[in-house]
Amino acid sequence: MCLPLLLWLTTAPSDAADRRTPVVEAVEIATPAVVTVSVEVETHNPFSMWGPQLSASEGSGVVIRPEGLVLTNAHVVEGGRNVTVRTAEGKRLRARVMALEQDLDLAVLQLEGSHSLPTAQLGDSDGLMLGETVVAIGNPLGLGLTVSTGVVASVRRDVEIKPGLHQSFIQTDAAINPGNSGGALVNLEGELIGINTAIRADAEGIGFAIPVNRAMKIAADLVHYGAVRAPWLGFEAVDVDVHPSLEGAILVAGVAPEGPAQAVGIQRGDLITELDGHAISSRADLNARLAEHTPGDTLSLTLVRSDRYATIRLKSTEVPEREADLILSEYLGIELAESAQGVVVIRATTDGLWSRSRLRVGDMIVALDGQRISSIAQVEDALRKARAQHRNTALFTLRRDQHHGHVELALR
Repeated sequence: MCLPLLLWLTTAPSDAADRRTPVVEAVEIATPAVVTVSVEVETHNPFSMWGPQLSASEGSGVVIRPEGLVLTNAHVVEGGRNVTVRTAEGKRLRARVMALEQDLDLAVLQLEGSHSLPTAQLGDSDGLMLGETVVAIGNPLGLGLTVSTGVVASVRRDVEIKPGLHQSFIQTDAAINPGNSGGALVNLEGELIGINTAIRADAEGIGFAIPVNRAMKIAADLVHYGAVRAPWLGFEAVDVDVHPSLEGAILVAGVAPEGPAQAVGIQRGDLITELDGHAISSRADLNARLAEHTPGDTLSLTLVRSDRYATIRLKSTEVPEREADLILSEYLGIELAESAQGVVVIRATTDGLWSRSRLRVGDMIVALDGQRISSIAQVEDALRKARAQHRNTALFTLRRDQHHGHVELALR
């Protein structure tokens, strides 16, 4: 009667090595590079007599460089201040936002001081397999460092992030909740294969992650250029809301002389419906897809002309330096100078768009597309950025005497 109890008492405890599953080993490899990101956000209560109040929010991030570069979601830090990072070891470090890209929901932080931090081992998101086991690591709901497991449910799931803007994500059934955003999705080798993002508040049992290949390309652009360096196709585009035979498309509003589009016969009025087999429903959609590529890549475009479909191959380029000069001198018809107060228009031709829009010599350019302007170089950079994003207009913020105003001007 006592023998079973005796055997149980004399059985040795299980060896910890026997419980070291591939998931345990992957977590041990990846966790040191995952951090918690804390941000103070200013809120305004119209009924408060104390003015703006500060509230705290938390997300996650991944260390990608030992000197303290952290990759996270843009929505984790956008509009916030006093950003701090807590490492897996519990060390708190102040951080600043180096650059972010809203539409692609990625941001790069620089930790203050000199560091030698553990970094994520990079995997290859292009080589993912359906059903492959993955591990999500982050700070969901502010609970602290948490691990969840699942499988890859889709390697390229197209999701509408906001109206007219789609991106391809890794889909997984690993739990990804608010606070997990910016954290790591890793494979069983402990390699980073995605940046977790809580993009669907109504998602239950479905998580999404930005593929690491895209995320690292965008991060490199943000670090080196301060913006995403994407291919230019040589045309301006506007969104098409309604078309009898299409769910969505963009309309070619203008074609740059001697640009990539002109070289392959794209014409004003053509409808672009696909890029490399992905449906394109808006200009933002097009630019988000292009952010995965670099200037010089050859791309496949599907277009509609006179209700006939055609697929063409186009070799992309960077926006030529001359584009800003062409916009200023030939189309707007203005010459600029720098003064102690900023950038001022010192000459305007009578037939240029500037004069035809009832703007004047002496008007001061204060901002362009929401970016403050203090030099001619910044004006040129902003105009080239508008071109790179295939926009056909730019928003100028002007000062005339004591008055400020905004005017949207066509760029061709």
